[in-house]
Amino acid sequence: MPPQKSTAGTMRMLGALSTVGISIVLAIMIGAACGYYLDLWLGTGPWLFLLFVLFGIAAGITNVYRTAGRFLK
Repeated sequence: MPPQKSTAGTMRMLGALSTVGISIVLAIMIGAACGYYLDLWLGTGPWLFLLFVLFGIAAGITNVYRTAGRFLK
């Protein structure tokens, strides 16, 4: 019979994993906002917006990878 995890450990894991969606959306929104305002300031069109959205997506995926790696050991 496999050892059972404690309720506190399970709740800690659920709490951390529930923030994954929020961290992805927040990272993309921060990247998009930075790119948008840099485009307005520098007049570079949509290029910095698109670049920073890609940076936000990469940051979100990195956060998911780190969070999942911490709990899937």
